[in-house]
Amino acid sequence: MINFQSIRKTHFDLVCRLIRPEQVISLILADEKETPCQSQLFQARFRIEKFTRLRSLQLIELTDDGQSLLSKLYKVQSLVSLEINIRFDLPLIKALPSIKTLIINFPSGVQFDIRRSVGSLSLEYVRHLSISYCSLGAFLHFFNEMPQLKSFKTSLLLFKPIEVNIFAYIHQIQITPVDLVSLSLTINAPAQELTNNHFELFLTPFQRLQQLELIIETYLDHGFFNANQWEKLIVEHLPKLMTFNFKFPASFIEREIIDRFRSPFWLNKHWFVAFDSHSQTLFTVPHFASTKTSSSITSVSSDWTTLPLEQHIIFYDRVNQLRYELDQSEHSYRYNHVKELIFDDPYMYDNNIADVSKVESLIINTSDWPLDKIVTLIKTAMPCVNYLRLNCTQTSLQDKYFPDISLSQIRRLSLPQFGRHEEKIQFNWSKVFPCVERLTASINSKKQIVFLIDHFKNMVSGFFVLDEYHFD
Repeated sequence: MINFQSIRKTHFDLVCRLIRPEQVISLILADEKETPCQSQLFQARFRIEKFTRLRSLQLIELTDDGQSLLSKLYKVQSLVSLEINIRFDLPLIKALPSIKTLIINFPSGVQFDIRRSVGSLSLEYVRHLSISYCSLGAFLHFFNEMPQLKSFKTSLLLFKPIEVNIFAYIHQIQITPVDLVSLSLTINAPAQELTNNHFELFLTPFQRLQQLELIIETYLDHGFFNANQWEKLIVEHLPKLMTFNFKFPASFIEREIIDRFRSPFWLNKHWFVAFDSHSQTLFTVPHFASTKTSSSITSVSSDWTTLPLEQHIIFYDRVNQLRYELDQSEHSYRYNHVKELIFDDPYMYDNNIADVSKVESLIINTSDWPLDKIVTLIKTAMPCVNYLRLNCTQTSLQDKYFPDISLSQIRRLSLPQFGRHEEKIQFNWSKVFPCVERLTASINSKKQIVFLIDHFKNMVSGFFVLDEYHFD
């Protein structure tokens, strides 16, 4: 497997010199901010058809959205898995080998009719399909063109009430892959148009379904919260279902709705649910338990979840992003698996709330906490931090008053307020952060760019943003 994502240019050149195309089975190419024009450099060295044993290919934000490579992929007959993370648009794909897995990821906010790009493709051998979102027309197209489809994941956009009805009666309208084993569906539909009955009509034919995930992003009637109706549907029509996870918006529900999920049917399958008044959602746990929280938010109480009390630590163990805020609540457990820590109020730091020894990313959003205190905290309590973002102004920094601490662990440094330093810079940033490889900073003059480049000797990637309010 060859993964070029986030690789240094020198390492990229070295690996390319060692590559024997006929031996490569998996390949990842990326034209991201840290690896610009990588795919063009790769294609200048290699012809994709020479990778005769290539089975898996992932293209990440290629400059031309992968057009130059995608137009030649039909020559790679060994390819069975293709993943495309597009930047703006998906180019027309005229032909592909008989792939079995197709994954297409779009950036948030980008919308287009994917049928323009893949409408002419033969997709009869595809067994696993994942697409960030699709219209109803594209949804119908994929169901019709993929008779062997076993797993499908997408976000479905329904714009009109009539589209909701077409979705419900799709099995009566056309051929559908009723042998689906896994279905993950996110639906956004007109408010109050989508009912539990629509889902019963849609799901009933999938009698071989084993895994089902439903996310609804539209206001729902209370039929969706009826545990008895879901139980009846599953027992009568989805007998092989082993995993069922859902996340429904709910501004308010009564406690008896939660109590209906305490029946032997739900508890014996370990299908536990919870209602979170903060996020206003009814969801299954642990699958949809939040991975982000703040010190001011209390965990779900036992009255509003069917999860056994002895397992409530799940609500804490799932959290990997913790934000310290001004207000703090009492917590029953510690957050033991935090990877990203955000400080909005430095005076509220409490080591009893979280184990910070596993934190990898630290973000400071307040100028009230001086840099020497931040550096000392990292040195003494956060050995795993490799990314630091100082979204705050640090004034009057001078080497002679700063503690003799060096954080060689910091490889990525972000200084979004650096351009607001209007006085002459006297602080040696590289002494504190000697091993920074990737730097992002605001600047107010060309002199600051020169200063930063001269100081960070190990920098392989620099991204400088003009601070228009303090530009010299």
